[in-house]
Amino acid sequence: MQVKRHNVGILSDAAPHQGLRLRANKNGSKTWTYRYRIAGKLKQLKLGSFPAMTLAEARGALLTQKKLREEDLDPRRVAANKRLEAELANFTFAQMVDLYLVERIEKDRTLKGAAETRRLFDYDMGGLASRLVEDVKPVEIHNHILAIADRAPRLALAFRAELSRAWRYASNTGRLSIPCPINSDTGGKLRQGKRERFLSTAELQLLLPWMDNYSDTVADALRLTLYLGLRSGEVCKLRDAWVEEEQDGWWLTIPSSEMKKQHSDHRVPLVGSALAVAKKRSGCGYWFPSRVYSYIGQKVLGVEIYKYSGRSSANRYKNKILCPVTNWAANDLRKTARTHLAALGCPFEVAEAILHHKLPGVGGLYNRHSYENEKREWLAKLGELLDSLGLSRQDNT
Repeated sequence: MQVKRHNVGILSDAAPHQGLRLRANKNGSKTWTYRYRIAGKLKQLKLGSFPAMTLAEARGALLTQKKLREEDLDPRRVAANKRLEAELANFTFAQMVDLYLVERIEKDRTLKGAAETRRLFDYDMGGLASRLVEDVKPVEIHNHILAIADRAPRLALAFRAELSRAWRYASNTGRLSIPCPINSDTGGKLRQGKRERFLSTAELQLLLPWMDNYSDTVADALRLTLYLGLRSGEVCKLRDAWVEEEQDGWWLTIPSSEMKKQHSDHRVPLVGSALAVAKKRSGCGYWFPSRVYSYIGQKVLGVEIYKYSGRSSANRYKNKILCPVTNWAANDLRKTARTHLAALGCPFEVAEAILHHKLPGVGGLYNRHSYENEKREWLAKLGELLDSLGLSRQDNT
């Protein structure tokens, strides 16, 4: 074979080295290949590159592959198995996760969902990333997830679920032979814990006039959460079909199927500032529409609050005007409404009806009163208090 002079096309070797070919590529490189048939199909296996592999070495590699054919083996499959064995011998958590992201997540999820999953792993893999999967003990994974939970239980819950899926995917595709040790006990129960935060009168005086710094959508959703004592997720779902003017005024009726606690429909009287927001938002179907879905999610409110909290070091949040009230979340406004209703003297049963709570014990079983008139009365008083707090701060400034 005139190997050195070969510059164009394919050069084939003669007996006893039939099947050995040298391809001259367009970029100037030269590749040794073995061409053979198996089950009637023509296949090709790369042996190496010239001049790194000489003619003699290429012929030696060819004879090795021909011996595999004599044993009725497919050289390409044998080579693939060897590569897989080498990969598995050094299979790290980073490789396992990347395999899961590329082959599964990026194909099955939206671009946004795939990006969030990758960001979750990038941020929380930590020292596990470079460790070999076979070397890490279950207790180390348990402690790693516990460490994440100390900072953010919900992120730990998501991390545990995604890492478990990545492990099972690697196992199901033959990359990993070790059974997945991750289950619901790994890292503990991972519950968020009950928040007891509510906003005091002084904090409301600061927050209410400042809310205009949020987007109109978020500011209006937060106001309704506070003025009506609703859950923020329920506020995000509000729509024209649920509101109606009745003989005694405007009413919002949220179907039980849309409530967190689905024991009954929730009747909410609209008065004062809450009614003004409702009339402003109504007319287009959903009051808080999303460009992607029918209505925005609770996360939209949480992200907006976070943007102005000063807790992020991201460049895009550096120039935001900081909210004067710290360490609060959208659902803390519901506890705030309940607390200030009590401070105003609202009877226990009425306040619980406003929050759509079932009365406890035998009293809840026997007391079937709806408290509709009382809810309108006390939500009006709460609205007047909140309006005065917002105005008093503006007057002082």
